[in-house]
Amino acid sequence: MSAQAAIQPASLRLRTADIGGISLVEGLHRAGSALPWHSHAGPTFCLVLRGAFAEYTRGRTIDCSPSSLKLTPAGADHWNRFDLGDVRGLQIEIDPARCHAVERYGAVLDQHRHFGTGAELQLARRLYAEFRTMDSAAPLAIEGLLLELIALIARSRRLGPIAGRAPDWVRRAHELLHESLATRLSLSGIAGEVGVHPATLARGYRRAYGCSLGEMQRRLRLELAARLLAATGLSAAEIAQLTGFFDQSHLTNSFRRHFGTSPLRYRSALRDDVTPR
Repeated sequence: MSAQAAIQPASLRLRTADIGGISLVEGLHRAGSALPWHSHAGPTFCLVLRGAFAEYTRGRTIDCSPSSLKLTPAGADHWNRFDLGDVRGLQIEIDPARCHAVERYGAVLDQHRHFGTGAELQLARRLYAEFRTMDSAAPLAIEGLLLELIALIARSRRLGPIAGRAPDWVRRAHELLHESLATRLSLSGIAGEVGVHPATLARGYRRAYGCSLGEMQRRLRLELAARLLAATGLSAAEIAQLTGFFDQSHLTNSFRRHFGTSPLRYRSALRDDVTPR
C-alpha cells in the first residue's frame, strides 16, 4: 500500500438520517484537522460524543468538551479546530422550512447556547439512542425529543434570570454541589455551610433552579460519570467511587434510569468501530 493510500480522511460520516427536514449526521473528525469558516442554513445542535474541540465564532470561543451540547443559530459563521484528538459527534440540523413549527420559540434558536450539564443533555442523549436504534418508531421519537429539547431551552431562558437574582446563599449552595460531587452532602450540612435554615434553603434553591438539591446533585454526578465513561478507561466501579455512588450497582441502576442504558452499553456505543454505514 502506498503512503498516499494510507492517508486517512480528515472527517468521516458514520451514520446519517433525514426525518422530515431534520438532518442527523454522526461524524468523526480526525486529530489535527479543522473546518474553515462556514455556516448552516438551519439552526444546528451538536452533541459531543467523544473528544474535545474549540469552536470560534465572531468574537467568541466555545470549548466543546466530551458529553456537551451546543446550539449554533442558522447562518452564524464559525470555524472549528480538532487539536486535542479525534472527535466524534452528532449534528442535528433543522431545515429552515421546518422552523415554522417552532416559530414561537424562534428567539431560542437564534442564539448561541452551550450546555455542559443539565436536562438538555439528557434529552440529547436519548435522541442519540433513538438515532442509533432507528427502528420504525425512532423517527417519531426523535422528532418529539427534539421539540421537547427546544421547549426545555425556551423554559430555561425564562428561569435563568431567577437563578441569577437568587440570594448569595443559594448560589453558594449550588457551588458546593459542584465542588463536592463525591461527598455525601446532607441538606442540613449544606444549610449550615451557607448559614440558613434547611427549610429556607430547600425553598430558595427550588425557586431558583427548578429542582431540589438532591435532584441536582444526582444529575451532576451522572453527567460526570457519563463524561468519564466517554473520555477515560476507568472501570465502572472506579467511576462510581469518584462520583459519589455507593458502588457499581448503585451507579448502574441510577445511570439506566437517567439515560435509558447501562454505563457499559453507553461506553460501548461511543467506542464502536468507526466504519461508515
